[in-house]
Amino acid sequence: MKRVFCFFGMVMATLSLVLCQVVSAAELQNDNNDHSVQKAIVFAVDASNSMNGNDRNRFAIDSIAQLIYSLPSNYYVGVVAYNTDVIAAVGMSDSENRDSIMAAANSVRYIGYTNAGAGLTKAMELLDTIDAAEKTVVMLSDGEIIMQDDTATALSSSQFQAAVTQAKEKQVVIHVIGLGADMENKENTIFSASAETGGSNYHAPKAEDIQQAVDSILLDQLHIKKTTAAIVDADGGTETLDINIPTSNATNARILFISDNPIENLNADFNAGNVRQVSGAHYTLLELNHPSAEKVHVSFQGNAGSQVKVDVITEYYLTMIPQVVYDDVAPNEEDATHYERTAQINVSFYDIENPERQVLTDSVFEGKSLSGTIDGQEWSGSFKSGIVSLPPQSDIAENQTAEIVVAFDNLETNIIVQQPLTVSLDGAPELPVLPEPPDYRPVIIGGIIGILLVALLLVYLVVGHKRRKPRTIPDPPPPEPSKYDYTGRLNIYITQTKSGRDIPPLTYNLFRIPGGKVLSLQEILDGCDVSEPMEGADRIYFKAGAGRCLVLSNDSDCTIMQNREILLKGRSYLIGLDSKVDITFEDEITEMALQYREVRPNELRNYAHT
Repeated sequence: MKRVFCFFGMVMATLSLVLCQVVSAAELQNDNNDHSVQKAIVFAVDASNSMNGNDRNRFAIDSIAQLIYSLPSNYYVGVVAYNTDVIAAVGMSDSENRDSIMAAANSVRYIGYTNAGAGLTKAMELLDTIDAAEKTVVMLSDGEIIMQDDTATALSSSQFQAAVTQAKEKQVVIHVIGLGADMENKENTIFSASAETGGSNYHAPKAEDIQQAVDSILLDQLHIKKTTAAIVDADGGTETLDINIPTSNATNARILFISDNPIENLNADFNAGNVRQVSGAHYTLLELNHPSAEKVHVSFQGNAGSQVKVDVITEYYLTMIPQVVYDDVAPNEEDATHYERTAQINVSFYDIENPERQVLTDSVFEGKSLSGTIDGQEWSGSFKSGIVSLPPQSDIAENQTAEIVVAFDNLETNIIVQQPLTVSLDGAPELPVLPEPPDYRPVIIGGIIGILLVALLLVYLVVGHKRRKPRTIPDPPPPEPSKYDYTGRLNIYITQTKSGRDIPPLTYNLFRIPGGKVLSLQEILDGCDVSEPMEGADRIYFKAGAGRCLVLSNDSDCTIMQNREILLKGRSYLIGLDSKVDITFEDEITEMALQYREVRPNELRNYAHT
């Protein structure tokens, strides 16, 4: 039978017939248990007698804590301590049981000889007990393999080389930290472990330098994302800090305090599901589960003259949910049997513990670039409202699957997610076989005549409207003055301008403004010497409100949002302290964020002196 298309079918084909099918996550996600997100690491530390001279204050033990408590929760951790023989071996512990690792490490005493062969062999045995996608050993030693006699030394060296060969075969990477003067020689037997397994080696002349090596292993080798929130020079008194958590709604946020002296009397004010605190001789860890606030207020005491470094490590344990939208177009070939199908795959991200809670939607992620592969082909994209759109997949003729891998290297947080994501794609539907179409010419002619009559009527109405004498509509008046006084300040962040020019963050002090005055946003920008045009800013007004709030009145066509709620035109809204307002101006390009902040008494005194 000859295939023909009816008139309306041809019109729809010309305008690109779009068939959208949203595929549920349950249908698209396959079981990816074969691709483990788990990783494993063992810290093997030299506990021989010579460590008493090189590590009198036991910084090596603290370095174990700094490493294991900085690792994301998908790491299994173990520790091995060796001297004449293995004197401690604990592992592999998950993220909720890492305290047992530190209990074993803290019990270690520096005595005896250096049997690195037994120590590395035991580390490999611990790693063999766990199934993990990546396995690592970090060795810390202050010298060569030395035993009580030449025979024992040769046996340990042979055992060490056998363990290195095993690590190389099993793709276990070994990093080595050499402590003290005896480890300046990079030809040392211990350093050969890193060279043969693709690891890195570090020399720490003094025990205090171990921290720098551990930081490098975390950041450069294990690619753990962490940020330094503060470095405090302690004076012996109480120190207070407001620590910013870079990303809210994270699965975990770890705040690690590191010092060369004990940290005492640490107190924290936070909002989180639960918290855990762990302390050592030179560190304290606060671990917040599902923090819901952007700041944590802490106070502590450090020894006078000491320095306290505060690191923040955040992580998301999430699952990727795909959505597929199909675009079907009728082909031009007469003998075609199927539509030409293109699949648009969008990926969003949800909390693994609460699959209904979408994450990575914070403004800090907006516009951040991502990359990866789809069926081995590289792709790149960026976040938009927490969703990443992959390049369209064309020529989907038959049912097939696509394997998607997402790289999160550009994000300043640790992402734990099973990969690859397997997405099922439906093949293109068949073209319909239609009978000969009826003669629609009378209908078409009648439709054209009707369209012409409507067009003439519209022309008549427009001309008649233009002949009327225009009325001048006055601009809406600004809001009535307030009886309250201004407090606080506005922090202004102009994130995008029409000209593309970058404008640094600005501050406008409201408390200096008379209470009855009504301010437009344009007056505020003029007061900050902003010359960039902001269309609609002259019709956005502020006045003082009750309870130290601001009243925002919107008479513009700008898009104004607070807490994902649109502030409608012609209405007024209360803006509380620490609230944030996002504005997209009438040019639909220029964007701004306003934060209403309280001014502390000491800041008021500073302003009074200026």
